Amino acid sequence: MNESRYQSIDFGALTRAGEGLTQWRALGMGFLTALACGVIFWLMQVSMLRMGGAIGGLLTFVLAVLAFVVWVAGASAVGVLLMDKARNVPQRSLSEAAMFGLGSVPKFLLLGIAVVLVSIAFMLVAALIYFICKVPVIGAVLAFVAHPLLVLIASAFIIACVWVVFPLFAPAVWSGLSFRQALASVFAIARNRLVQVVLMMMVLYIILAVIGMLIMSGVFPAAGALTAAATGILGGGGYSAFGGHSAFSPMMGMFSNASLAGAMLGMSLLGLLLFALVALVAIMGMNVLYLQASSGLDTAGTESDIEGAFGVMREKAREAADKARAAADRAKQAATERVEAAAAAREAEAAEVAQREEEQSRLRVQEQEERQAAARAEAEREARARAEAQRQAAAREVAQSQPSAAPASPAAPSASGPAAGMLGSVAAAAAAASSGDVPAADSSKACKACGHRIGADDLFCENCGTRQ
Repeated sequence: MNESRYQSIDFGALTRAGEGLTQWRALGMGFLTALACGVIFWLMQVSMLRMGGAIGGLLTFVLAVLAFVVWVAGASAVGVLLMDKARNVPQRSLSEAAMFGLGSVPKFLLLGIAVVLVSIAFMLVAALIYFICKVPVIGAVLAFVAHPLLVLIASAFIIACVWVVFPLFAPAVWSGLSFRQALASVFAIARNRLVQVVLMMMVLYIILAVIGMLIMSGVFPAAGALTAAATGILGGGGYSAFGGHSAFSPMMGMFSNASLAGAMLGMSLLGLLLFALVALVAIMGMNVLYLQASSGLDTAGTESDIEGAFGVMREKAREAADKARAAADRAKQAATERVEAAAAAREAEAAEVAQREEEQSRLRVQEQEERQAAARAEAEREARARAEAQRQAAAREVAQSQPSAAPASPAAPSASGPAAGMLGSVAAAAAAASSGDVPAADSSKACKACGHRIGADDLFCENCGTRQ
């Protein structure tokens, strides 16, 4: 089976790549594409230099996107014209080729996105494996096997992309296949004929180098000699191809002469034309290479595999979306529960604070009431003490104001005590007051500290307690 695959590829067919030099319709389309991209790049420079700011940056970005679309669409238009030539079918018109190229732009964008996603997925898997390799003992054995295997897989992926996917996806699209069919065809080639395609690529590069050297062998000497002559004759400042300066170096003085500026502008257009010629050879060679590599391959199995892979990816994406949605719901519910718990905690804390404040207020009121009660009791005791002192003072004053012979009865024995004397004094005072007798001379004195009247024989003031 592999032998038949090797024999089905004709390496000599790549010599048809030189037919791209004779396809004037494709050459015109490529020249117009390069010219349009050059004008867009010039507008980008003008917008950056003269406008600047946010508007200039936005306009530059829009022009860059436009340049990419024009480049891809123009290259696809050239490619489909050369694909018609490679398949020996009547070539379509320039307008049809341009519309086909414009419709091919989304397919190339999808290819770029797919390659980026596959690269990210591979790096994530590799990172997961490396994290597992951190396990002691088992991790070392796993790393011994996994790391070289990952390197081989990454190398095969890069080789397949550089030598098969990127070069052959465009011819697959230009042959009229859809994105999925083109991807299946390229994967089938990479799976079954990778070595053959790489060898054919090398042969194609050799052909391109030969054709490029063939073109440049005539262009460089002619451009050098004629540019030197034009510079000397048209007034380029005396530069010579054999003097101290090169024929291509007088860029500062060449625009001082309009004729010389026109000659240099025409030389730039000639450079674009030569680039388009070499690009035509490369595109024609890619088309022939794809037709040779895809000849006789059954892409149905690969397409079914891709369909299955896309189905698995869609299922995984759906599961991931469901898991993400469920995780979002759980996170939302957890956030709601946390908010409710926080609110309940704040309410409980507020209630506890209010209860503490109420308890403290009650304690303060109770303490205040106790202090007030103690103050009232103290005031009552002081009032009773003052009243008792005043009563005693009044009794002493009355007793002192009576004449010494006032009591008619004999003196009571000393054993009767002070209570009997006090009662006798009070009774004598009452009797004297009722009879209206004139009291004897005042025998009291004033306190040294507060001026309160006390008895002449008192040693202490009953008002302030000062010793006399």
